[in-house]
Amino acid sequence: MAATNDTFEPLKLSEFCDRIQVDEREVRYALARGIVPKGMRKTPGRGHHRQFNAHQSFWMSIVLRLKAAGIKTPLAGEIAKWSERARGYAVNLNWDRDFSPFDGRLRTEHSWVLEVGDARFVRILTDAYPSADGLTDVTKWVCMTTKNIDACANPIVVVAVNLSELAKLLLGDRSV
Repeated sequence: MAATNDTFEPLKLSEFCDRIQVDEREVRYALARGIVPKGMRKTPGRGHHRQFNAHQSFWMSIVLRLKAAGIKTPLAGEIAKWSERARGYAVNLNWDRDFSPFDGRLRTEHSWVLEVGDARFVRILTDAYPSADGLTDVTKWVCMTTKNIDACANPIVVVAVNLSELAKLLLGDRSV
């Protein structure tokens, strides 16, 4: 298995696509449009096979799964950046210390969800919050452009990215 909570072996493009169940053309399309995770070049150069480290794998899997759900590629890239904030709650606040998918630690017994409202707001929900039972909104709605909490936000259309289930896919768990 390529990933454990201790290490994450880089995934070749074909294995990455197989795990997250997307076509290689979708990855190439996103990269050609400039939707590139940190540390990765748009094109690997002649004779070099593209590989994805832990951060790149998780970031790109969010982008591609959102794109498959009909979200435009630039917005999907922006949403992927916002999902990195889940680490602050899981690891920094010690709610779910073993779950840090951008660092290659993909196992969790908790649910971690990033919701996007009206393509303008984001929030993180988890059941790892120690002071509540069930899935709890831990960030409130944040405006993606101003980066401020919007107490008046009441989105009509909400899209959810289940970060913990996506992590299972990257581990090779086909039951998702």
